[in-house]
Amino acid sequence: MKHVNRVMHADRHGAGEARDARFTRRARGFLQRVAGELRLRAGEHEITVAPRCQNRGCRVTLGTARLIVEVSDLPVNQSVRMSFRTRRGYADLSGGGDNAVSAEQLGTREGFESLLGALRLVNGLDSERR
Repeated sequence: MKHVNRVMHADRHGAGEARDARFTRRARGFLQRVAGELRLRAGEHEITVAPRCQNRGCRVTLGTARLIVEVSDLPVNQSVRMSFRTRRGYADLSGGGDNAVSAEQLGTREGFESLLGALRLVNGLDSERR
């Protein structure tokens, strides 16, 4: 009977945890690259990781006082979603509406530069810091 309890209550997230760790590492690297491209100083941004919950995958966010960029894993669809939204200070976690970014846009250099231009505009970075 003890064996049945172990099987029924075993952690079935073993493969999912490895996938989450890979996703988190890559998403953090991507968001650090975005922060570098936006010329954000260390004290001007934060990268946070929200672990996987029951109905959603893990999320990695880049937050500034005016902007939130979110990369989230969607295990149901086996896909990744990226979006950004405005924000009024660090206490505002809801911000404006999400602006989804397509994977096709991120696949090209021109698309990535276009995304960076939009993020600069949303974050209010002036041309002196470019």
